[in-house]
Amino acid sequence: MRKILASVSIAVMAFTGTSALGAEVTIPRTMADKGKYFLMEKTKNGEIITTLHKRVGVNETGYSKTEINCRTMQYRDMGYSEDGPDKIKAVPGKWTDVLTGSSKSDLVSFVCRRK
Repeated sequence: MRKILASVSIAVMAFTGTSALGAEVTIPRTMADKGKYFLMEKTKNGEIITTLHKRVGVNETGYSKTEINCRTMQYRDMGYSEDGPDKIKAVPGKWTDVLTGSSKSDLVSFVCRRK
């Protein structure tokens, strides 16, 4: 029964473009930062990958949704909340080039390597 459920789950994820990461995956940083970054979820729709990630800082934890275009290596912020991922209100920003060494640059590089 478990094998059947696992097969069905994999088929659904492949059809919808959803990646089940299971546990949160650490996003490696290229620059020093007191926070730790974790990829919680990613989905793909065409060329666009939408991520849910969190930053665990010294005084707070923040959750962000970001859209990423790996072909152009650009991203846009979709929303942020310190109250939990379910409290993110979608407010799409502008498509932006990555700034080397920034947390978004590390996120884009990490996600585009892990397609």
